[in-house]
Amino acid sequence: MNATGSRISSENLINDVIPKLKTVEFILDTKLRAIIANSKDASQRSRYEVLQQEFQLELMMIQMNLEHLLNRYADILQPAGKRPENTLLDLDDSEQVALTAVANLYRKVSEFASKL
Repeated sequence: MNATGSRISSENLINDVIPKLKTVEFILDTKLRAIIANSKDASQRSRYEVLQQEFQLELMMIQMNLEHLLNRYADILQPAGKRPENTLLDLDDSEQVALTAVANLYRKVSEFASKL
């Protein structure tokens, strides 16, 4: 993800940030949920449930701020009947934190999934 200061390109948002967020959601909704459901060891299940809650809380914050960004720039990101131009989008402080959090959460969840 290449956010420069308090800006990000619409192309980077659409082609990098959002796919990473979707990957995180997929891993949490499928792999981690399956591990919890199939865990025979109560302490291990409990540890994974706490991890799931931590990831979900972080994900919720990211989703709220990303939704705000997408709504602010909806006319640029989804122009009627044509392909969007690559435009630099100004980020507020919460959106900047959320984009940084996407990269961090993606890294943590990917590392977790690779250990399975």
